[in-house]
Amino acid sequence: MSVRLLHTSDVHLGATFKVLGERGRDQHRQLRDTFARVITLALEEQVDAVLIAGDLFDSVPAARVQLPFAAEQFARLGEARIPACVIAGNHDPLGEGGASLWRDLQARCPDLAVFGPHLEARTFPERDLTVVGRSVTGELSAESPLVGLPVSRRTRHLVGLAHGSVQRPDLPARFGLITPEEIGASGVDYLALGDWHSARDLSSGGVVAWYSGSPEMIDVDQIDSGSVCLVTLRAPGDREVVRRQVGRRHAGRLALDLATAGGLEGVVREIRARADPDAALLVTLAGLARLGDRVNVERIREELASEFFRLEIRDESHLRTEAIEPSQYPENTVIGRFVRQLYEQIASRDGDARAIAEDALSYGVMLLEGKEDVLA
Repeated sequence: MSVRLLHTSDVHLGATFKVLGERGRDQHRQLRDTFARVITLALEEQVDAVLIAGDLFDSVPAARVQLPFAAEQFARLGEARIPACVIAGNHDPLGEGGASLWRDLQARCPDLAVFGPHLEARTFPERDLTVVGRSVTGELSAESPLVGLPVSRRTRHLVGLAHGSVQRPDLPARFGLITPEEIGASGVDYLALGDWHSARDLSSGGVVAWYSGSPEMIDVDQIDSGSVCLVTLRAPGDREVVRRQVGRRHAGRLALDLATAGGLEGVVREIRARADPDAALLVTLAGLARLGDRVNVERIREELASEFFRLEIRDESHLRTEAIEPSQYPENTVIGRFVRQLYEQIASRDGDARAIAEDALSYGVMLLEGKEDVLA
């Protein structure tokens, strides 16, 4: 007997998205629409259980406001006799005033299984399925959320729920890290992970483990959100994970080298080619550019912003040191004195301060030479 599961996490109902300005309210509402779409997908696919690996709510105060909506969605699963297994994450922990909230939600939704602060198992005999997990309490702990695994197998299928970060060389050490070795030794058929907003396969030691990522865009710099995992368990060693897109909005990145982008027209053309009213695009301008290749980032953003949900442009390029040669300008002229003074500033600075001086030299020379059209 096989089972099919829908795994999601990091829904963050109630998030305010202040960084998005006037678009924040749109995305706040979109989280609700996307979570409803997740429930609809579970019903359409007739899954045997829904797994939510933490951070259903963005905060405990947000949960108080969003609880009636969440209860409505879980009730839809209850009507179809589909159980939902949920653990609290670091944003909506059992502690810090959250315990009563979770009790209230569970009282409204009898088919909802909310796991406590210690590892526990919930068995669904008619599905030959056991789910083990523990909620975050809100207290900093060096203990991994996988402590207590493996457990004795009482059903054909055994699934784990955990909220925390898997250890990686590029991540700084912090509390509650999960090691790949712990995943491999957990003894579960599938480990449903939450905490990362981008989908990732972290399988290890024969254990299939995934971060489903947020079902809707939460952070504009994370490009692999917007999906859920549909998991099929047929037998130990026979498991399938398929990502299904459910989110409306998506993040993207574009890196352009100003030395080869083709100037202002080329930059605008490359950005416009990715125009999408549901895209949050981060554009990074880099490289060593000639004077004429520098562009006015704010003007470009103002021109193209309406073609995206959000457009952010960062200019990390640098002026070629040979692009403006002081000897080109007589020392007794205004532009000659300006160029020499700015070169002294550039030579004495590093990092951001040097970049500011380079920009001042670039734009100052263009203005003094009457090239305002390049800045437009």
